[in-house]
Amino acid sequence: MQSTVFGIPQVINYAKDEYNAGTQNWSVIQDESGMMVFGNNKGALFFDGTHWDLLPMPNRTVVRSVAKGLDGRIFIGGQDEFGWLSKNAQAQIEYHSFTDRLAVEDRSFEDVWKIFPTEERVFFCTQKALFVYEDDTFLVVKSPQRFQNFFFVNDQLYAQERGKGLVRWEEGRFVLLPGGEQFNDFRIASILPQGKDLLIISDFSGLYRFSGNRITPWQTEVSSFLQKNQAYCALLLPNKDIAIGTAQDGLVIIDQEGKALLHLNKDTGLQNNTILAITQDRLNNYWLALDNGIDYVEISMPFARIADEIGLEGTGYAAELYEGKLYLGTNQGLFSIDWPLPYKSTRRNQVSKVGGVKGQIWGLNRLGSSLIINSHAGTFQLEKGKIAAISPPQGAWKIMRLNGTSSLAIEGGYTGLYLYENTGSEENPTWRFKHRIDGFDESARVIEQDQAGNIWVSHAYKGLFKIRLKDDYQIAEVRYFGEQDGLPGTIGINVLKIGEEVLFTTLEGVYSYNQESDRFEPYESFNKILGGKKEIHRLLQDEEEKLWFSMGKEFGCLNIQEKGFLERPGIDHLFFNHLQEELVDGFEEIYAIDKDNTIIATENGFVSYSPQRGAQRDLHLNVLLRQVRTISGADSLLYSDGLLLPSNATAQEVQELAIHLNALHFSYAAPFYEQIDQLNYRYWLKGYEDEWSSWSSRTEKEFTNLASGDYEFQVQAQNTYGTISEAVVYRFTILPPWYASTLAKTVYFLLGLLALGGAFVYFSKKIEKERQAFEANQAKTLAEKEAEFQQEKEKSEEEIDRLRSENLQSDIQHRTSQLASATMHLVQKGEVLLKIKKELAKVHKQVSTEENRKKLQKIIHTIDGNIRLDSNWEQFEAYFDQVHENFLRNLREAYPDLTPKDQKLCAYLRMNLTTKEIAPLMNISVRGVEISRYRLRKKLDLDTNTNLTDFIMRF
Repeated sequence: MQSTVFGIPQVINYAKDEYNAGTQNWSVIQDESGMMVFGNNKGALFFDGTHWDLLPMPNRTVVRSVAKGLDGRIFIGGQDEFGWLSKNAQAQIEYHSFTDRLAVEDRSFEDVWKIFPTEERVFFCTQKALFVYEDDTFLVVKSPQRFQNFFFVNDQLYAQERGKGLVRWEEGRFVLLPGGEQFNDFRIASILPQGKDLLIISDFSGLYRFSGNRITPWQTEVSSFLQKNQAYCALLLPNKDIAIGTAQDGLVIIDQEGKALLHLNKDTGLQNNTILAITQDRLNNYWLALDNGIDYVEISMPFARIADEIGLEGTGYAAELYEGKLYLGTNQGLFSIDWPLPYKSTRRNQVSKVGGVKGQIWGLNRLGSSLIINSHAGTFQLEKGKIAAISPPQGAWKIMRLNGTSSLAIEGGYTGLYLYENTGSEENPTWRFKHRIDGFDESARVIEQDQAGNIWVSHAYKGLFKIRLKDDYQIAEVRYFGEQDGLPGTIGINVLKIGEEVLFTTLEGVYSYNQESDRFEPYESFNKILGGKKEIHRLLQDEEEKLWFSMGKEFGCLNIQEKGFLERPGIDHLFFNHLQEELVDGFEEIYAIDKDNTIIATENGFVSYSPQRGAQRDLHLNVLLRQVRTISGADSLLYSDGLLLPSNATAQEVQELAIHLNALHFSYAAPFYEQIDQLNYRYWLKGYEDEWSSWSSRTEKEFTNLASGDYEFQVQAQNTYGTISEAVVYRFTILPPWYASTLAKTVYFLLGLLALGGAFVYFSKKIEKERQAFEANQAKTLAEKEAEFQQEKEKSEEEIDRLRSENLQSDIQHRTSQLASATMHLVQKGEVLLKIKKELAKVHKQVSTEENRKKLQKIIHTIDGNIRLDSNWEQFEAYFDQVHENFLRNLREAYPDLTPKDQKLCAYLRMNLTTKEIAPLMNISVRGVEISRYRLRKKLDLDTNTNLTDFIMRF
């Protein structure tokens, strides 16, 4: 059949050996969590994107039908058995049979082929009877002969009953439709709504419409195809197209007018041509239950394969639209197909091989109205369907026009640069090889020209060259650029042109050339858009000015979102990472036919990208924590998520686990089936790790020997489009061992207190005894030590007294010497002053003038005052008290009536001075000293028998 999509959608095959169940699959649905459920020959088969699980029926029979109720409950029908699924306390899926609720005579009903759950009731459809489950009871409706098929359309149940024809369920019974008797003799494969009408699809008799009360045949271009290949099942798609599965030639998609849009069969990737059931998942892709296997058709992806299925051979390298044909260059030659695609109702569009050029095609480039083909065999020109060689046999990569001229073009070849000239007109060009450009002998596969006329050539591992053409384009002036010029290296450099700007991609991001400094600089703003300085394999701008990137493991394009007035446009990254490994390293090529069709070169031909096919899809990604098991000792299931209800792991209560269950196994999956091999996961066990793990395709993780404490396991998924799911969380607590539990600690505490009390009493008594013995021994030892100490003390005191006495005697001698010196100084001073006074007295008598006599008398009075008030007394007194142990102070305290003159006399007497020595010190005569001694005796109240000097010496 014809396809309006250029190429074949990707088909993923799941063979029996992979899902490990029966060969045939009879029905398929998607549950609320995203998991797929199949009716299989060996039971109910479940798939979450990673794990396949099989649940056999109790009687081990075939599961013909599966259905999802409005509440998410899954119903299953087999042979003489039907029921529903739930989860038990251990989070395991359980089957609950309805059959035991039937009367014994109604329990033999053969296969349940269809199940239709509604808001009020559930219809279980067999060929012998219809079972209507409502209000926890069953109504059994038997056919006099047999029911051939059942259909549920527009909230109404229809049946094809042998002997009657097409009937409708009304008020608890089947009523024959007007004209329905004509379907008594052949099988109806499906009934679908078509506007206000019904579309009836028969197995071998074509299509019919039921409109009003009339049933009429509907002849379309696919009628003969369906009659030949036996329609078996059908599905109305959200866009009102119709998918019809046949028993002999695969799947056909038709529109509301009956025109074929797509035909898929074994030749285009299906495992076999018998389609037993069809469903569309939430990504709008098809799941096909086959007679042998299961297929997943990524019909809603914006990508389709252009490869050997439609006649294309080899690896893709170049594409170009020219004169109503799309040309595709591969390593096996040049191929073409009419564009726009013609409509062909009986066969799919095929590409055709173009003669005139063989082998490896490297590039297809437009030069005016001509198409130039660069190949391993040389350069060719295609014009008006004819191919002609225009160069000597030499490998050629790419050709482009030189700036400022319409008649010259430069070509990058295996061993340098070549000049071409248009010898014809602009309307009818004739390009010819002119000459080789001297001065540059390197391979020039990646080549661009900037606005200044510089030719930039990047080499895969030698670096970058800037070339200026001189002497009428005969000679190349070459400048080499490497790390010394600001580039991060010489390997992996590519040059590209965006608009009029030439940029350079490296293994460390995008660089630009600064002409003023003649150096290369990181293009910071551009790198920021790309997510940082990444390893860039290639940047390409297509004919629609969309920028494509190939970086590390990422492939995609930048989508510029226009915003409101004066607002900067937003830039979205569209990721198609599943294609990254399919690109030809170093030869990445993107060609935009128009805004709705882009061709991407891959190792296996080409991929067409049509963004409108993938628009308005829900790319929501959720991850399921499929199982949490303890692997300590016996393996046991702790938690399971995914079937029957949406993921609710985040809301579950904290699970407490005994310490011997401290080894856990986590398995997880994301029910996102598109490019399923591109799904990656990361996890984080909080309480054990500090951060997320790196992204990995692994879908399980084990932790062993976890210490007691609180934990939180989180897992996220990421798909090929870069979408990251919300984290699913499982919280659990590893309880401490019994000997470290709170109860044990309490018991330990009480026992500790008891032991502490007993120990306290025991040791108190023991300590008391030891104390008494110790005190007795200590007293004895102390007495001995005391005696020894006393002896030592006495010896020490004697020694100290001796040393103190010696020191004191030495100090007294020193101070006595100082006191004697001071006293002698005073005596000498007094004698000198007295001598001066006597001489002045003699002069005074001899002086005749009264004025001079007064002056001499004044000097004599001054000398008298000095003798009496000499300040040396203070120094004397200080030394005296130190030497004689505060004699004067003690004297004043004992005899407070003593005058200063008396105190001085006492001091002089204490010093054992004679009366003659005392007289000059006191500035009196010897007789005066004796009078003073007499008066002092009176004040001291001494009798006549007491010697004054002796008394003073003893005081």
